[in-house]
Amino acid sequence: MPSQKRNEKITDDASETLDTFHLLTQFWQLTDADHPTSKDISFTSDEGVLYQPGIVFMTDSSLLENPTGEMTYGKFSLKGNAINVEFDDGREASYIIDRINKKKLLLSRTEKKHTSKLTYKATSTSWPDTHKNPFARQNYQWAQKPKKPETDDEIKNRVKESVQFFVYYFDGFLNGKAQQIDFTGLPNCLNWYSGGISIDNEDKLDKKWISCFYSKEQAYKGRQMLEDALVKKHNWDAKETNWMKQTMPVLQQIHDGM
Repeated sequence: MPSQKRNEKITDDASETLDTFHLLTQFWQLTDADHPTSKDISFTSDEGVLYQPGIVFMTDSSLLENPTGEMTYGKFSLKGNAINVEFDDGREASYIIDRINKKKLLLSRTEKKHTSKLTYKATSTSWPDTHKNPFARQNYQWAQKPKKPETDDEIKNRVKESVQFFVYYFDGFLNGKAQQIDFTGLPNCLNWYSGGISIDNEDKLDKKWISCFYSKEQAYKGRQMLEDALVKKHNWDAKETNWMKQTMPVLQQIHDGM
């Protein structure tokens, strides 16, 4: 497996103060691919659910392929510019980092003798503690459709976990000093404003959020639970000018009040 030569640079000058692992461990959105496989292509399902490719490298050396698509977890090891991945489904893949900086990641992925050239856009996210990474397995279970109908308590817990997910999601963008936050492709029924949060009506409820529940009826029940929590009084920091910093603690209040 190729590895970085002593005098070979895979990071741009602007990023030399950050090591490769630090730069790598964030949420990357796929923007272009040469010789892609099916998992590298955005598509909308027959149910109207948008799936988008990307990858999340985490600080405990776990990763999530396609966090806003058809998800697969795995473990990775980084040596020089070489990344080896063992996925939970038994697949193995090797990646070569062709270039990495604060804005872009270029990877060559070889899997089953097929090589794809992948270009990713950085989200400028940072989750130093994997336990508080929204995409960590324990924090993203709520987005997995249950195999059987759930009780009201189970639906409520799924909704609470979805709110906690967004607390962590906001935190990652703030930690990384991102200038903006992107919700594209996430299962989300909330709308964000400076000093306010609203929820989709049933007839416009996000289809990917619905797909996280056993049925549309249970998704509607979960939506109502979330709306009931939203209308409670919450403490907004009126002096905070950064709407992300203003919103994150309110989300935590919503979660804790459910």
